[in-house]
Amino acid sequence: MGAVGLAVRLGDVFIPLFQLVVFLWVTPEVRLARLRERERGRYGAAIAPGGPRHEAYERFMAWAAAYDDGLDVPERCRRLHEQWLATLPCRVERFMDAGSAEDHVAAIMGGLR
Repeated sequence: MGAVGLAVRLGDVFIPLFQLVVFLWVTPEVRLARLRERERGRYGAAIAPGGPRHEAYERFMAWAAAYDDGLDVPERCRRLHEQWLATLPCRVERFMDAGSAEDHVAAIMGGLR
C-alpha cells in the first residue's frame, strides 16, 4: 500500500503534524510497467504462466490496474486519494509525470525557500 493509502486508512492522528504531502501520479502504462519489472525481479519464473505465483501475480496486476478508475477497488483508488488530499491543512505537491526523483526533490526544495 502506498503512503497515501496508509495515511487515508490509519494516519488521521498524524495529519496535524504534516507540513508537506507529496502525491506522485504516473500514467497507468508507466506504473504497470514498473510493477511488472519489479515483480519479475522479485519472483522471476515463478510468475510466468504455469509458475506457482502466476495466478497471484495476475490478480495483483489487475488490482493495480484498477487504481485510476476505482471500480474494482473503491477503497484504494485515485478518486479517494484526491478527496483525501483536498482535506489536508498542509502544502500538497503534486507530480503528475514520471520525472526523476532528483527533479521532484529539487522542485519541492525550491518551493520551501
